[in-house]
Amino acid sequence: MVLYTLCKLASLKRPSSPLVIGRHLTWIRHQLEPTDEERDAAHLASAADLHELEFRIRELDRPDRQRRGPFHHF
Repeated sequence: MVLYTLCKLASLKRPSSPLVIGRHLTWIRHQLEPTDEERDAAHLASAADLHELEFRIRELDRPDRQRRGPFHHF
């Protein structure tokens, strides 16, 4: 997907502005980052014991926890 996007940018007839290239790079970066669910699963899987796992579950269930969301700006 990254190679396709870079080839698409290179094939443009007009010179690309840094703003257009920046938007494409931001999109690529967003697609390659893990989702909130993947990060949460990895965080829970790295718990050493049952007590730490319970603590992490409570931590993830907090209502004021920051989440990346679909429109996170970098």
